[in-house]
This record gives sequence, structure tokens and C-alpha cells, in this order.
Amino acid sequence: MTSTLGRSTRHVPPDDDHLDPERFRILLGTAARVPAVTLAVVATIVVTTMVVANSDLTGIYAAIAGTWLALHQVTLTIDGTSLGVLPLLPTAILLWQAARGCASAADAIVENSGYALDRQDVSRITVATLAGPLLVTAASLIVLQDAASVLPVTPPNAAAALAWVTGIYLLAALIGIGSRVWKPVVRYYSAPDWLVLAFRPALRVLLGMFAAGGVAVVAGLLWSWNVVGELLARGDHWTGVLGLTVMSILYLPNVVIGAAAVLAGSTVHFGDIHLSLFEATGGDLPALPVLAAVPSGPAAAFWPVLLAVPATIGALLGRFAAQRTLQAKADGVPVGSADAAWTVLAAAAGAGLVTALATWVAGGPLGVFGVVGANWWLAGILVFAWSGLLGIITAQLLMWREGRLAAAALRADAAVDEETAESTADVADGDDTDDADADDAADADDVDAELQSSEADTPALEAPATEAPAAEDTAADEDGDTAEDSASEADDEPVSESDTDPDSDGAADTDSEGVIDAEVVEIVEEDELDEEVANKADKGAD
Repeated sequence: MTSTLGRSTRHVPPDDDHLDPERFRILLGTAARVPAVTLAVVATIVVTTMVVANSDLTGIYAAIAGTWLALHQVTLTIDGTSLGVLPLLPTAILLWQAARGCASAADAIVENSGYALDRQDVSRITVATLAGPLLVTAASLIVLQDAASVLPVTPPNAAAALAWVTGIYLLAALIGIGSRVWKPVVRYYSAPDWLVLAFRPALRVLLGMFAAGGVAVVAGLLWSWNVVGELLARGDHWTGVLGLTVMSILYLPNVVIGAAAVLAGSTVHFGDIHLSLFEATGGDLPALPVLAAVPSGPAAAFWPVLLAVPATIGALLGRFAAQRTLQAKADGVPVGSADAAWTVLAAAAGAGLVTALATWVAGGPLGVFGVVGANWWLAGILVFAWSGLLGIITAQLLMWREGRLAAAALRADAAVDEETAESTADVADGDDTDDADADDAADADDVDAELQSSEADTPALEAPATEAPAAEDTAADEDGDTAEDSASEADDEPVSESDTDPDSDGAADTDSEGVIDAEVVEIVEEDELDEEVANKADKGAD
């Protein structure tokens, strides 16, 4: 079925929000379903029991009416004996069924109308949930009033009966409708986050305490198994044994709640019996097998050690609240450092309140035994104290530890970032040095290239020096002499100092530099040729 709050589209409700036939059908079903089913089951059980017991069916209507009132914890007085300690298991089943009916009605109205629940719809569902049971309760009171003239039954207090029924079904409407509208209500009233986070921890405290009470009851029944067998043997017949077994199962939640109160440190009174973790006095008990779990006394020396149970539950509450707060902070929810403590206090207060209420409902007057049950207000205060005190200590320690770990992690991250920055700076300096070396290498390469280019230009300047002998040969050919004659004549000529002087400019330039100016070479060669020609002319004249 479509969720009340999860629809993808919202339609604006009409101005004339009248009660249409479909909505009327939904509300009528909510009002009649639980009472009709309950009356059918009760009538079947009563008729079957009376037939099996071969009882007269004269008071069948009074029996059905009395059973209806007993299911709603209304105190009955039969033959002068008050019966106020009534089984909680059937009442819990009725409460659960009524809550489911309210939730289903809310979903059906949203599905039919197409818009979210408003206050008028919530009021209508609540009134419908109360209307059917209150009508049946009024009829039951009338039946018992008429049966009191012929049967040993005293009509209960009408105001108390109506108050019990109203309270039970109001709680059912709150649970059923609240499960559908709690999110928008929280947003509308801007409830603090620590209050919202306290719901699940409170539920865990209650479950933990009641589970510990259940373990204690089972351990007591196993320890007193012989007594349980003796009490069942009093049934004399299979019907009696079956009846005692069923009654023990129906009263099991009452005994478990009393055991949880004892584990918290409270005291249970059952006639002359006083039971706590520090004392246990025996006495008479009704012949109900489940009551065999009650120890006869005296108190064992190790019983006070069981106070570690509520202390452990309180520590677990603090741990859970701290984890929820840290998770909310990690998710980006604006939570403060004291929100974990506030969450623990709210959860402990809720758990203590529910424990006190359940302990009060589980007890009551029981004939000659007087008021039976645990001290309800002491049980609530002790559950609040254990879970609140140990929870706050544990939560604050965990928050402090996580804070230190977070600070250490931040310091480590800062150190890593600093080392990373330093290494990055060193790498950058190394890159600058490499760039400088690369620039120096490039400059050296440029110088080498320039030197190589200058050396490449040198042969071009020396080229005329290699052509000088060719010029001499050409001049010799023009004079008609051979190379040998020129050489012999040159030997006959005296060698001038300029030709043989190693300090001359031409020789020095030739030996030291290896480079000869081409124009100077040509001029010198021409002068030598002219001198040789003049010498030859003088020889011819002689």
C-alpha cells in the first residue's frame, strides 16, 4: 500500500472536505474490526470452556462481558474477591491489532484522497478507533449490571472501565497514526535532533531489561522444575492441566515485568512475600505454575551482582547514543558536543516512564493477597538512574576518545601535508637546477657550433695559398723556361734575409696561425717573379 508520506505527488485538499462514502467505509471498518473479532474469539472460548466443563449456559452473556472487561484491565469483583491482577498478553495483542488498524486506515485515506493526512483525518481515525470499543464496553457494563441480580458478580466502576478502554485505544491510535506522521510532525515543531535520536535507544533499554527479566524467569522455572510439575498435577485432568498452562502463558508478561523490576533494584510484594536482590521472604502463592519461578528465600549472596545487568544496559545505551551522534555528525547533521548526553537522558527518561507504567499495569489487587506487584515508581526511577548515569559516563568517554582520535588524525594529516609540500618544493628546486644545467649545456652547444662554423670557414681562406705554385708554373711557361731551370737559377741567387728570417711577418703568420692573407701572398709572388725576370735580363745582357 502506498505510504502516507511517500507519495510522489500531492493534491491540494478541497475546500468542502466532506465525508465521502469511501472514507466513511474506511472509518467504519476501523471502528468495528477489532471489537468484532475480539468478541467472536471471546465468545468462542467462553462457550467452549463452559461446554467442556458441563456448566450451565445461563450466565454466558455475563461471562462474555466480564472477559471483555478483563481483556482491557478492568478490575472485576467475583463473589467478593477483587481480581485486579489481569494477564497482560491479551491486552498487548489487542493494542497491537488496534494500532495496525489505525495505520491501515491512515494509508487507505491517503490512497483514496490523494493528499497527506490533515488534523481532521487524524481526528476521525482516532474517534473511529475509540467508538467501537467504547460501545462494546458500555454494553458489557449493562449486561453485568443485569447479571448481578442472579450471579455473584459485582458490576465494576463504570468510569474506571471507560477510562481503561479509552486509554488503551488512545495509545493504539497514537502508535498507529504516529508511525505514519511522525516525520512531518518533527519537522513542523522543529524538534531537536537529540530527541529524535533518543527513540531507538529507549526502545533498546526496554527490550534489554525485559529480556533480562525473561531470562531470570526461565532460569527460576528450570531451577524449580519439580514445583512446576507439582502445580500442574493439581489439574487432575487434561483439561485442568491445559487450563493451568494457558493461564501461565497469559500471565508470563506480568511475571517478566516483575523480574525486570527486581533486577533494577526494586521490590516485589506478593502477600507476605517480599522479594528483591537483597532479601527474599517466603509465603503462600496461588497455584499457578509460572509463579514457581519466585524463589522462596533467603536471598543468595551473589544476587546483588545482578545489578550489573542494568548497569551494562546503561553502558550500552551510552555507546549506542554516542555512535548515533557521531554518525549524524558524519552525515552532516548539525549536532553539538552535548547532544549525546541529551540523547542518553531522553532515552533513559522514556525507558523509566514506560517501565513504571508497565509495572503499575502488571500489578493490582488480588483478593486475600492484597496488592500484588513491584513498586512501580521505584522501578521507573531505578531504570532511569542506571541507564542515565552509566549511559552519560559511557557516552562522554566515547565522545572524548573520538575527539582525541580525530585531533590526532588531523595532526597526522597536517604533518603528511607538510611533508608533501616540502617534497614538492624540493622537486621544484631540482627541476630549476636541471633547467639551469640544460641552459648551460645549450650555451656550450651554441659555442661549439660557432667554433665549428669558424673552422669550416678557414679552408676557404687557405684556398689561394694552394694555388700559388700554379701561378708560378704559369709565369714560367710564359717565359719559355722549364721548372728545372727556374729551380737551378734560383739556387744561384743569394738568399735574402727576409726569405730566411724566421722572425719575418709572413713566416710568423704562417707558422703561428696557419692562415695566410691571399692578397699579400699574391703581391709577394709577383715581386719575386719580377725580380727573377730582371735577373734573367741582366744575365742576357752580359
